[in-house]
Parts: sequence; C-alpha cells; structure tokens
Amino acid sequence: MQLLGNFKIILLYIAGEAACIYREIAGNLGIPEAALETFCPIEIIDAGLRTLIVPIATLDDEIHMFPDEQQVKAFCIHNDIDIVLVCSREVDEQNHIAHARVFAPRFGYLEDPATGSGNSALGYYMLKNGLWNGAYASIEQGGADRIYNVVKLSLLHERVLFGRSATTRISGVYYL
Repeated sequence: MQLLGNFKIILLYIAGEAACIYREIAGNLGIPEAALETFCPIEIIDAGLRTLIVPIATLDDEIHMFPDEQQVKAFCIHNDIDIVLVCSREVDEQNHIAHARVFAPRFGYLEDPATGSGNSALGYYMLKNGLWNGAYASIEQGGADRIYNVVKLSLLHERVLFGRSATTRISGVYYL
C-alpha cells in the first residue's frame, strides 16, 4: 500500500497475478480482456470510497460497456469495493484529459452520471501514474446514451479538488 496525501492506493497489479485479475475484472464488466488498457495498472484508490480504477483501451470500448448490475454488485461486495471507475485516455473533446464512467451498484443503481469522489480518486490515480500534472483540468463522464457531464479537477496542497455546476434532476422535501 502507498500513501498519497491522505488517500490510500492499493496496488492490484501484482506480478504473476495480473492475468488472473484482468480476466476476472473483464468478465465481471462484461467486456473482452482486449478492451483493458495495459499501459497503467488496475488499482484501488480509497478516496473515501474504495474505488477500483480500470483503464480501458479506447473511448469506444468504454462508452459501449453495458455491465450486468447484479454481477458487478456481487463482484464489488466480494472484493470490498464501493465503486468501479472505468476510464480512457481517449476523449470526445480534446480539451479534456480523460473520459470516465462510474458503476455503483452497491448503492442501488448501476451508473452514476457525474461522480466527484470517483473523479477525485481518478485524479490521484492519474497523478501517481504520470498522466496528469495537477493543473486545472476537465474529465468527461458518461456513456453513449447521453451528453457527457464534465467534472473539473485541480490540485491544491497535495489534495485533489473536484467540482462543476450541476443540473437539478429532482427536488422536494423527503421524509424518512
């Protein structure tokens, strides 16, 4: 385990076990192993939520993933993972540094359309792997069925900050 700021990075790319891990993750996401990017490792970043970061080789492979919610949920529960963030260095708009999707079936839904905590974990991952220098940047998030959301990242005093404006999808008073 390695510490970066206050966030834990747990390496999953272990010599001799990498092929097994790649096969298991690809199978649970419902994608071929060839869709996984091997340039950077698959890792868990704990930025408040244990986030499995899975690099995908192409934007097309990433946005056309349709994993089974119950299968991903069982995989997450079995491996003590809160969310799975898949990402590609290929982007739809060139002013963005990555494209991401976040699967969160442990929280009762398959995909989160804009995820601050997940993109914060991605920011730490990208810093660690030399894919981002900490300068103000944008990450696009979403699948092929909608307009992408944009999450902004910056680095301040070794902490990844995230934000952007949001659209109200539902409002009201909730009684529990």
